[in-house]
Amino acid sequence: MRSILSGVFALVFMGCQIVSAADPLAADTSQIKVDLSEASVLGVGFDALPLLSSPKSATVMLPSEWRGTASIAEALEFIPGMDVRTRGAWGVQTDISIRGGSYEQTALRIDGVRWSAPHTGHHLMNIPIDPEDLGHVEVVRSGSGPWAGIGAFAGGVLMETSVDEAGTKASVTAELGSFNWTRLRANAQISTGKMRHSFSLSQAKTDGYIPNSDMEINRFFWGARYQRGLSQWKSLFAAESKSFGAQNFYSSTYPNQHEETVAAVAQLAWSRRQGNWNATAAGHVRAHSDRFELYREESNWYALTDDGYYVAPSLFATPDTAAGWYQGANLHRSVVGAINGQLSWLGEAMTWTAAVDARSEGILSNRLGLLVNENSDYAYEDNRLNIDAYVSGKYFGAGDRLAVTATMAVNENSRFGSSLLPALNARMAFGRGDQIVVFGSAGRSVRHPSFTDLYYTLGGAVGSEDLKSEYADQGEIGGRWNISASQSSHQFSIETTRFIRQGRDLIDWVQFDGSDLYEATNVAEVDFFGGDVSMLYQRAESTEQFYVRSARIGASWLEANRVASGFTSNYVFDYMRNKYDVMVNFGIAGPLDFSVRGSAQNRNVQSSISDDLFTHLWGFDVNFQGNEGASLLWKGSVRMDNLFDVQFADRGQVLQPGRMVRFGLTFAWAE
Repeated sequence: MRSILSGVFALVFMGCQIVSAADPLAADTSQIKVDLSEASVLGVGFDALPLLSSPKSATVMLPSEWRGTASIAEALEFIPGMDVRTRGAWGVQTDISIRGGSYEQTALRIDGVRWSAPHTGHHLMNIPIDPEDLGHVEVVRSGSGPWAGIGAFAGGVLMETSVDEAGTKASVTAELGSFNWTRLRANAQISTGKMRHSFSLSQAKTDGYIPNSDMEINRFFWGARYQRGLSQWKSLFAAESKSFGAQNFYSSTYPNQHEETVAAVAQLAWSRRQGNWNATAAGHVRAHSDRFELYREESNWYALTDDGYYVAPSLFATPDTAAGWYQGANLHRSVVGAINGQLSWLGEAMTWTAAVDARSEGILSNRLGLLVNENSDYAYEDNRLNIDAYVSGKYFGAGDRLAVTATMAVNENSRFGSSLLPALNARMAFGRGDQIVVFGSAGRSVRHPSFTDLYYTLGGAVGSEDLKSEYADQGEIGGRWNISASQSSHQFSIETTRFIRQGRDLIDWVQFDGSDLYEATNVAEVDFFGGDVSMLYQRAESTEQFYVRSARIGASWLEANRVASGFTSNYVFDYMRNKYDVMVNFGIAGPLDFSVRGSAQNRNVQSSISDDLFTHLWGFDVNFQGNEGASLLWKGSVRMDNLFDVQFADRGQVLQPGRMVRFGLTFAWAE
């Protein structure tokens, strides 16, 4: 059965959010000219700061870095300190981790609102937004619990959607590629009175690169902006359906899995700045449904027979019968409703801020939760209320070269109780134009178990209702050196950091020696320590035949103070030990540019798919544009991934695609 975009989820809340002072607006984000020395970092506290002044290690991505991707996760793969682990390619399912944190320990914020997936963090990156609808993407490394809430255990990914400022515009994109890849997308941008709208609709399909790796993704996005006096309104509604073969996704014992998900998000935000006061408000609702089949139920796959067994007669030389305990698909529906609020007073030497985020997280399921109606398809349910609140003061001194921020936050969860989350960060600038910046931060983060961690018990996996929340105390020091000369068309900067994260009661799924079960448990204490260094170069437009527009080179390394002993770890001790990344964009005479990207990755747990110490992933894309300056433009692209056809797996036995190429053609019209 195929999922389709269904249902309308429209709840409007009023509350408060951080709405960035930097709201990148452009219909074609790949053509945005970004001055990275002035690019705003949004996820470092309660205000936007220029990249070179950030008190935390951060990466602000160039729009060209996610151009041509089917999912933003494809671009995040090449960001220093990021561990992007995919079960299905093209954004089918992606786990994002930062500096060794698990996929449950990374926060996601879109248009200033935190998104959460209480069923399981595996679904957090089910983002119903095409990369073309984004105007700003950044990664903040190190925990930001007091500001970003319980999800920001190890770091955060922040995105801003893009709506153009004026004019009526439309575009149509078509893509073809390896494994019978097809993608169609249409976008329109219009005005109704003083409100700007952007509408997008897309569909991507592939037959897959191995049996049972086919997929289909449908997305719809509506974003709007409205300015009235000193107030700004931002809203979005987005929905996505996915249907995909999940070969070996969660277990190689039962390889022929299948999954269908539907995600829908609606949110409304308001901001106003008047005098020394800044107030912002937002509300958010996210509905998600998941149907997981351990044995794929479809024509030519498994079907329920009259005697109550799932049998696949046509898959194998002899009919294959599902395990006798298998009673059909896992069904889950989760709903998150949130309001949040912020009020700031901005003085000459001090800024004071108070903020609160309140969210209700609930689930209906035939597997997870407490039994409420055994005759229902969704016999189990659970819900919880989570409140994050903080007060913060920021001091400016030494002619604004010094900035020190102290924050005290509290997390109150209806099931797991109260947690205090203090934080302190500081930065000091030296030299002309803040040429050198040294910074440091320290703080505490918390993450509560997901409903899967608590309740899942099936097929050799056993959750635990006795799980405790996991905590981390962390510290970071670093420095940046902006080597660019005054009035130069070249920008060159270097950043280096060192960090430590002391985790306790870390949530892991482990297999104890001699056992056949994977069990959810708390690992008492694990300290992670490491560092990273990155170099960034950017150049203004040039008349030269061939030149480097931008380049990012990064290296990161990570160690833990203990190893898994007496058990096999699925998550805590399976981390990226070393990672080296490069991304270079070349300008070529005429309407043509060329990008090369590469990543060499070494994991703490070696893959059984490959004997190589490092996994080397390289790719390139070529983009060209015609009819520049005309009302009707056309753009073409060629993108190749896994250039050297490397055989690798990010998770378990889930083999990833080899070399693949995609061709794209876009026609864009502007009034």
